[in-house]
Amino acid sequence: MKRLINTSIFVLLLIFGGQSVFAQTSDYKVKQNFEGSYQELKTSLQNAGSSITLDSLKNEISDLQNKYEEKEEILDKALYPTTFDGAIDELEDYARSAKSKVMVIEDQNNKLANLSDELASYRSEVNRLNNRTDSLRTAIRTSEKSERDLSALVQRYRESMEQRDQYMLNMIDSLFMTYKDMQNEEFRELAGKEKQRILNESENPLQVLQSVIDENLATLKASGESLQTEDYLRIYVVQNRFDEVWDQIGGDLVNMYGGSNKSQWKTNIESSLKDWGASASKNMWSSLDTFLEENNVELTAFDSNESFYKAIDDFVKDATKSSRDKVLTEENYETFQAFYDIWNGKIKKDWGQFVQEGEVLTMSQISTIDNEMMNWKEQAQPKSFLIPILFGLSLLTIIGLIIVLARR
Repeated sequence: MKRLINTSIFVLLLIFGGQSVFAQTSDYKVKQNFEGSYQELKTSLQNAGSSITLDSLKNEISDLQNKYEEKEEILDKALYPTTFDGAIDELEDYARSAKSKVMVIEDQNNKLANLSDELASYRSEVNRLNNRTDSLRTAIRTSEKSERDLSALVQRYRESMEQRDQYMLNMIDSLFMTYKDMQNEEFRELAGKEKQRILNESENPLQVLQSVIDENLATLKASGESLQTEDYLRIYVVQNRFDEVWDQIGGDLVNMYGGSNKSQWKTNIESSLKDWGASASKNMWSSLDTFLEENNVELTAFDSNESFYKAIDDFVKDATKSSRDKVLTEENYETFQAFYDIWNGKIKKDWGQFVQEGEVLTMSQISTIDNEMMNWKEQAQPKSFLIPILFGLSLLTIIGLIIVLARR
C-alpha cells in the first residue's frame, strides 16, 4: 500500500513537472517565434522600396499584434526590459519613418520620369530648330536673291535662333528645378536597383547638355554677319545660365548619369562650357563695341562688366564736362540726345532683359549712369539768351534815364 502511494506521488510529480517543463518550453517557443517575426518585419521595413510594399507590411504588423495579443503577459516577461506593446510601437515607428522616405523617393522618381519626357521633347524641338537654322544659314550664305529677300531670310534666321535659345533656357530651368531638391538624405538612400532602373529608362541629361553646347559653339563660329548685337547678348545670357546651373547641379548629374565615365563626362562638358563662354563673351562685347562705334559713340576698350561700365561712365562724365566748358549750342544737346536715345532705347529697353540677366551692367551701375545722364542733360540743355538780353536792355534804359534826369 505504501509502495502504491509512493508510485502515485511519483506519477503526479512527473505529470505536474512535465506540465511545468512543457509550459516553460512553450513560453520560450512563443518568444522565439515572436522575435523571429519581429526581426523579419523590421528588416523588410528597412528595405522597403515602395508605398505599396509598406502598406502590406503595416498589415503584417497588425496581424502580428493580433496573433500574439493573448500572449502579451508572457512576452512582457520574456522580452524584459522591452514589452510587447513597445515592440509593436517600434515596428510602427519604423513603418512611419520608412513611409516618409519612400514618399520622397517616389516623388523624385516621378520627377525624373517627367523630366525624361520633357528632355526628349526639348531635344526633339531643339534638333528641329537646329536643322531649320542650319538650313537658313546655308541659304543666307549661298543666296543670290535681292537685298529685300535676303533681309527677310536673315530675319527668319534670327527669329529661329531666338526661339531655339528660349527652348534651351526652358530646358536648363527644368533640369535645375528637378535636381536642386535631390540633396536630401532620403533621396540619397534610394535603393541602387530602383535608382538605376529610373536612370536607365530616362533621357541622359549629360548627352543633351553636350549636344546643346556643341551646337551653340558651331552656331557662333558659322553665324558670320547674320546675327545682331541683341542675338549675341541673348546667346551670352544662355551660356551664363548654363554655367550657373552646371555649377549647382553638374556634380549630381555626373554622379547619377556618368556611369563608369564620370571623370570624362565632367572634363568634356566643363571644357566645352569654357569654350562656349569664351566665344559667346568675345562675340557679344565685340558686337556691342561695333554697334556703338557705328552710332558715333567712342568708348575706351572694354571686354567685361567692369571695363564696359567704366567706359560708359568716363564717356558721360567727359561729355558733361565738355558741355559745361563750352558755349551752349544746339549741337551739344544733339550729342547728348543721340547717346540718350541709345542708352534708353537700346541698352535699357530693347536689350534690357539680356543686359541685366547677363550682368552686362548691374542695376546699381545702370542707376548711376542714369543720374549722370541727367546731370549731362542739364549741362547740355540749350538755354534761351532772350531774357538776359531783354534784362540788359532794360538795365541800360534805366541807367540812361537816370543820367538824363541827373543832368536836368
